[in-house]
Amino acid sequence: MVYGTKAMMPMEFEHKTLRTTIALDMTMSAAQQERLLQLNALDEIRKLALQHKEIIQNQCMKWHDRYIKEKTFKLGDWVLLYDSSYKDNLGKSQTHWLGPYEVIETFSNGAVRLSIIDLIKFKLLVNGHRLRLYHEPLSKDEFL
Repeated sequence: MVYGTKAMMPMEFEHKTLRTTIALDMTMSAAQQERLLQLNALDEIRKLALQHKEIIQNQCMKWHDRYIKEKTFKLGDWVLLYDSSYKDNLGKSQTHWLGPYEVIETFSNGAVRLSIIDLIKFKLLVNGHRLRLYHEPLSKDEFL
C-alpha cells in the first residue's frame, strides 16, 4: 500500500472492469460490454495501421525498384569491378574501376564468379551490382 492512493483489489490489476463500474455507476455486464467495445476498437485500429504500413512498404519498394537496372552477364564477357574503397574519395585522377575480369559463372541471386585475365587463374566471387561491361578499345583499323 502507498500512502494517499486508493486501495485496489488484486483482481483489479488484471481486469479493470471493477474500477470502471464503481466510477461510472454501471452494472457489471455494461462495464464488460464497454471494455469489449474498447478492445474491438483497438483491434480495428491495429489492423488499419498494419494495412497502412503494408501500403507504404509496397510504395517504397516500387519507388526503389524503379531505379534498379537489370544487369545480365554471359560467360566470357569482360567486366570492370567497382572499387568500393573510393566510395567516399572523390578524386578526379583516380580510377574507381578495376579490371578487366572475365566472367566464368553467373548465379541466380545476382552473384558473378570472375577470373583475372593473367597467366594465373584467380577466381573471385562478387555481387553483380558492382560490375559493368567492359568494351574492348578499338584499334586504328576498326576506328577508321
